[in-house]
Amino acid sequence: MRLSPVMQGLLWMTASTASFSAMIIAVRYLSDTIPPFEQVFLRSVISLAIGLPMVLRVWREATHTFKPDALGRLYATRALGTFIGVSAWFFAVAVLPLAEAVALHFTLPIFGLILSAVILREQITRARWMAVIIGFAGVLIILRPGAEAIDIMALVVFLSAAGYASGDISTKLLSKTEPARLIVVNLNIYLIVFSAIPTAMNWRTPPASDIPLILVMGLTAWTAHMCLAQAMKRADASVIIPMEFIRLPLTALAAYILFSEVPGVWTIVGAAVIFAGTWQLAKREGGH
Repeated sequence: MRLSPVMQGLLWMTASTASFSAMIIAVRYLSDTIPPFEQVFLRSVISLAIGLPMVLRVWREATHTFKPDALGRLYATRALGTFIGVSAWFFAVAVLPLAEAVALHFTLPIFGLILSAVILREQITRARWMAVIIGFAGVLIILRPGAEAIDIMALVVFLSAAGYASGDISTKLLSKTEPARLIVVNLNIYLIVFSAIPTAMNWRTPPASDIPLILVMGLTAWTAHMCLAQAMKRADASVIIPMEFIRLPLTALAAYILFSEVPGVWTIVGAAVIFAGTWQLAKREGGH
């Protein structure tokens, strides 16, 4: 049975979300020995190296993505938004409990939905609004605003969410004409350039024991962005971005298994609400 383009997009986004979740775990492990900007730098170098055969094949095409024209500016905007998003995210993951950090990061679909309506002129259906509203309600259940003071790092997470959302919207615009391979190659080159100076100013040579996790971080970053680019080619951003909510149960489970971070009852209830909203969106949109 041939899947609809929307369902294909949802499946690609699910794969992207799973890859991002794995990357978060690697980042958390590495945060004790490697500074955040250096993690961004190493992640991007590894990702570029993994796709080196592809880079060599498309190098001539890739050079055109750096021209100072409208397309080049869109690539640069996408890279800057993603750099802000990933750098702020790596800082937050090193400090906050993983489930809380991921929950706070679910302001991303809110930013994404607004940007997709304003910039992409996408029609935001009632089902799409409801998916985001239900998902955000789940986040509020987890955080319970007013129950306790929210760490200042929450603001860093919100900055990361806004950066990622702008990067996702730029990816959607690029995916209309640009192949996924060029989008990913361009991003990794830009991230290396943006992170090089802060990395050099605070370089710490990674111990040999960190090398496997550095490789995992780079590999999952590469697969996540490749899958994201494929997802954006097949469905509206306002459908794809709410699938980010799946990261919460995935990350919470990994945090419990790997770091003995036991999710509280409110985290479990909130995760159930988030999953329900996302699943309803997938069922409604998947048949279109």
